[in-house]
Amino acid sequence: MNPDNSPPPLQPGDSIGIVAPAGPVRDRTNLERGISILKEMGFAVKYPRNFWPGTGYLADTDSNRAREFHKMWEDPDIAAILALRGGFGSLRLLPFLDPAEIQKRSKLLIGFSDITVLHNALFNTTGAISFHGPMLTSLSTISQNSRAHFFACLAGRWNKPIQERQVEVLRGGDPVKGRLIGGNLSSLISIIGTPIDQNWSDCLVFLEDVGEPLYRIDRMLTQLWHSGKLNHAAAIILGDFSLSKEQNSIEKIRFHEEIWKRVLELTAVSGQVVWGNFPIGHGVDNLTLPHGADATMDSGNAILSFP
Repeated sequence: MNPDNSPPPLQPGDSIGIVAPAGPVRDRTNLERGISILKEMGFAVKYPRNFWPGTGYLADTDSNRAREFHKMWEDPDIAAILALRGGFGSLRLLPFLDPAEIQKRSKLLIGFSDITVLHNALFNTTGAISFHGPMLTSLSTISQNSRAHFFACLAGRWNKPIQERQVEVLRGGDPVKGRLIGGNLSSLISIIGTPIDQNWSDCLVFLEDVGEPLYRIDRMLTQLWHSGKLNHAAAIILGDFSLSKEQNSIEKIRFHEEIWKRVLELTAVSGQVVWGNFPIGHGVDNLTLPHGADATMDSGNAILSFP
């Protein structure tokens, strides 16, 4: 791990800036609950006075969303930037973001889903560790364990080993070390061939998605295999891929098993370590992960650690 690129721990009273790089406000209640949770954790919260106007499926115009991101990034009083929500839109921001300005400051970026694009852009620009974790509007809907882990990461304890009982070692092997990168499967597919696309060789790649039927997930995974990315990764961590909230537990288990089976098929020759059921994704279990950090997967004990 490169200490220079490690996120600085937040202190009580530090300010967290809220940005909306993707979708607009859909649920004002969860927004307000998220702000209350951050304040209860001891942080100040900065956000636009009138929130975001919304332009269809986007929170604001591309230029306005990029301007807001830069304003928060350049504000010396803001210690971290937390995304409002996901949806779509981060990919459209890339032409409006100034890498030279972003490189001037070290700041923590937090979010998941569509924010996967920004994690990869930041890592490509600065090599900095960012947090793949809950967003403002999901803070009130995640499990207590996920929320406690989120706070621990903000406070600087992000490098504590993660061992969760539900993790399934689908293909084991010797401990594997590498750079931890990844995020939302659909978002990662969208950046293939772009300047922020990452080389997955020798990386521990984590994947999650929501609302995608099995054939689409198969198509995306197969594309990753054809591109050489999936079979060149050092190891693979599969999170939640729930189709919908209406899926009952048996349907969800069978759905995930089909995805696991396909990943094992695609990596049969390369033979990487593969874990399933890791608690990341759009459900109630969404543990914060340090995107860009060095990590080790110990399949014998199902422990993800950060040496």
